[in-house]
Amino acid sequence: MFKLKTMSLYIAVFLLISSMLVACSSTKKDDRDKAIVSFTEVIKSDLLNVEKIDVQFADGNKMSITEPETIQDIISQIKRLRLREKNTKDVGYLYFLDLKEGDKTYRFENILTFDGKTYESIDDGIKKINDFIIQMGREKIPGLFQGVEDLQNND
Repeated sequence: MFKLKTMSLYIAVFLLISSMLVACSSTKKDDRDKAIVSFTEVIKSDLLNVEKIDVQFADGNKMSITEPETIQDIISQIKRLRLREKNTKDVGYLYFLDLKEGDKTYRFENILTFDGKTYESIDDGIKKINDFIIQMGREKIPGLFQGVEDLQNND
């Protein structure tokens, strides 16, 4: 009787682990089958006339970017991003950018969530943007994310 219960337990654990592995691998496969798009395709704007970028950091600090050269550098990095929609949602953010273009504002979040859909960067483009924004923030806001060296894990 004891062997039967033990064997049943092993079978149940095996089935549970097997079903979890199948679910995880099918989610990743489904994500890879999705189309690759640019940020400008997602928001349906070329971002040609961004005049100001407001940055809100997760710790509550804020800064505004109005220098045309810096704005264009950020916009060109964002335009180079290659994104793919993913099935899982990310939680939390390091920062978000409000890109002001005339009377429109486009929000760029470092976790790549737009209009209720979450995307992943298919290369290291988002890491480069994150590093750039955080470095700029630390230059303008002493103590930004104090005590935190590596703010992201993009593996």
